[in-house]
Amino acid sequence: MALNISLHPLVIINISDHYTRQVVRFPNKLKRVFGALLGIQTGRTIEVFHSFELVYNDEQKAIDTAYFAEKETQMKTVFPKYDVLGWYSTGHEVIPIDLELYKQILQFNESPLFLLLDPAPSAASRGKDLPISIFETELKIVKDVPQFFFTKIAFKIETMQAERIAVDHIAHVSSSGAEGSALISHLSGMYNAINMLHLRIKTILEFIQATKKGTIPVDHSLLRKIASMTQLLPCMDSPAFQENFLREYNDTLLVTYLATITKGTNTLNELIDKFSTAQDRHRSRGHGGGMGGMMGMGMSYGGMGMFP
Repeated sequence: MALNISLHPLVIINISDHYTRQVVRFPNKLKRVFGALLGIQTGRTIEVFHSFELVYNDEQKAIDTAYFAEKETQMKTVFPKYDVLGWYSTGHEVIPIDLELYKQILQFNESPLFLLLDPAPSAASRGKDLPISIFETELKIVKDVPQFFFTKIAFKIETMQAERIAVDHIAHVSSSGAEGSALISHLSGMYNAINMLHLRIKTILEFIQATKKGTIPVDHSLLRKIASMTQLLPCMDSPAFQENFLREYNDTLLVTYLATITKGTNTLNELIDKFSTAQDRHRSRGHGGGMGGMMGMGMSYGGMGMFP
């Protein structure tokens, strides 16, 4: 009987974010990223809900199992029903490193799944299917020698209501910034501006260093322009700039404090509601006992002739 695997979008988003951060951090050294898959398995039905990153040692060609165990314990605290179902990696195809990782993951799951995400799919396959493959391991005998092989299996995308909202929010963000989230558009524009500024400063720095070493001839015209530009920097330390900076900083702190106060007030309101509910129940029980006692006393007094 084949496995019935459901993959949630949060896992795909986590893997993509993990790879993107790795590319930004090491732009000239693209390498695979690795992580663990979490979810629930009931018989042959597997549902992959979540994932977390793993630390991989390039020299030892192995993952940090101590970190793996610690991270699994932390995840169990938050998601007690989730188990380690396998691991994920990025790349175009399965390589020998994946088989080595399979042997390490065996101590956490006796039959782990392997999810492979291709971060740069070919033009032919782009736009048709998700660049994701899920494999299970099979033991086969080749020339009387047992060997492990990865077998590709089918899967389906399963979403919950909260995931639909998040995916819909991401899907409506256009690359031009004309539509979609205003916050994402603002952050994208700011990122592009900072990135362009960084590239230009880097170019100026490389030019000055090459001129100082004598690699390129001295261009006095460009050096004068660079000197004029650097002399403008102290103008940013004007009182007007400090005032605007402090205003923006205080506004940001105010929003943070208001969010914290709102969250605390909400928690306090919930506590008061629970306390009021408990008190109302206590009072209703107390009033019921008092009426019963008064009725009993009335009947006793009636027997003694105090009531006609």
